[in-house]
Amino acid sequence: MQLEKQQRPRSRWQIAPRWVELLVVSVLTVGTGFVTGRQSDPPDSPQATVTVTAGATATVTTTPEVTATPVESTEESGSPYGEPSEPGDDSSARPAQSFLSDLEAVGYTGSYANEPVQMLGVNYPKSVRLGCDTSSDDSITYDVSSYKRLKATLGIPSDAPNAIGSVAAIKVFDASGKQIADAVKFRSSDTADLSVDISGQDQIRITCALVKSGEPDRTATTSGLGDAVLTS
Repeated sequence: MQLEKQQRPRSRWQIAPRWVELLVVSVLTVGTGFVTGRQSDPPDSPQATVTVTAGATATVTTTPEVTATPVESTEESGSPYGEPSEPGDDSSARPAQSFLSDLEAVGYTGSYANEPVQMLGVNYPKSVRLGCDTSSDDSITYDVSSYKRLKATLGIPSDAPNAIGSVAAIKVFDASGKQIADAVKFRSSDTADLSVDISGQDQIRITCALVKSGEPDRTATTSGLGDAVLTS
């Protein structure tokens, strides 16, 4: 008996030509890639936004620091130059001691001179010559702020007129005219030490009076304040 081979009927998918199948596969591949690419785009957009925001934040943070610094410095120092204010006081710049002959007198009456004197054979290079007469008109005034004591060796210079036999006296007054020390007498044959407390005085006035004249017809002579000095 001769058996006949029966052929199975072909599926409808198998009936389509091969090129159609390839075309379908290609379309599906391109479509899948397009969809995938579109989904990966969004993450890039937020990055641009973050960069702009960060730049703006940095600018805002820096601006207050620059304006705040000078304001704080001015309030603490109390001066645009950072220097403390001090009251004007010329006496603070004075040395611990000053010779009267190196100072400029505030005022005077009669006669006086800043020059060396010799008394009883001793030279006094930093001295003041002050006239002495019977009316006590000769005087000299000094600014003595910050000083506490006046010292000098008093006498009648050897080259003074009417020196022999004359007796003179030095007195010291404050700015109001009040005598602040006892009168110190001296003559041509001796010298005397002057030491006066002038603490708290702004000015002092020194006067010289002729107590006794060596010559009856003379009414004046000259005194010497040997190395007269102001000390703190």
